[in-house]
Amino acid sequence: MNNYQTIDGDYPDFKTYFKNLKILSKIDFSNSSYDKIYNTFHDFALTIPTLGAKLITENGINGHKLYRARLSKTISKEEDTSLIQTFSFPPPAVCKSNQRANIKYKSVFYCADEAFPAIKECGVENGDEGYLSIWEINGSRNLNYVNCFAEILPKNNTWEEYGRFHHNFLIEKQTDENKELLEHKIALRNLVTHKFMKEKPPYCISSMLANEYLYENSTDLIMYPSAKTFQNYTNFAIHPNIVLKHLKCTKVFRFKVLKQGNEQVSFNLGSIGHIENDRINWKRPTDNDGIELGFRKSY
Repeated sequence: MNNYQTIDGDYPDFKTYFKNLKILSKIDFSNSSYDKIYNTFHDFALTIPTLGAKLITENGINGHKLYRARLSKTISKEEDTSLIQTFSFPPPAVCKSNQRANIKYKSVFYCADEAFPAIKECGVENGDEGYLSIWEINGSRNLNYVNCFAEILPKNNTWEEYGRFHHNFLIEKQTDENKELLEHKIALRNLVTHKFMKEKPPYCISSMLANEYLYENSTDLIMYPSAKTFQNYTNFAIHPNIVLKHLKCTKVFRFKVLKQGNEQVSFNLGSIGHIENDRINWKRPTDNDGIELGFRKSY
């Protein structure tokens, strides 16, 4: 690793650095400790990149809705479906494996920008029952985010401009600071965005990066494309404290999936949990409930 031409500090020439990133991307970390993954990442990539900015809340994203799905079969007998917390982030003790944006025994709040990707991303199968909760952003301050989008996403992804913005911002910023490292920084950003989109279980690199962003730094949330919907929608991984402080659950839908495809899902709506006086009041669904979620009623 040390036999290279130095450009700036510890950075090698781009050809060597790019080769190092390819090696890093292919390492099997499935039996490695967190420290081993972290240290090896720094050995090859040299740094964890800064990929974010701030989301403006007031006159910005406040009022924006996020959707979280949880399958009934994942809810234990000890949990209470009359409590909002049951549909929020899980307690750390039940997080027994890495997921894309959390290491085991560290909780994050997973959600999506629409109901459809939220249901698809929870690993639903035909016949499964579950709960879909709607959460409204109600931030008392601006929120720090990390953007793990590739430069180009499908145009129908409502957040796709963020990937293009951060790619172009990196070019402008790095050109001003040190143009010789521009290719290095773009290659590293591409590695990170690829891992958040394509990495397979046990998600060794993406989970480590997410933990560093959310738990070791001041990042409030991570946004990355929904793999289950071919990047047409956006997923969010949010620090639990941010959920408690800046998100509000407004409604919970009980559903049963009848049939699903790559671009659609059919389901029956059961009872609807309305949040009234900080309690969940379960009621029968109406025809408008499905429309609220962006689905059409089948006849």
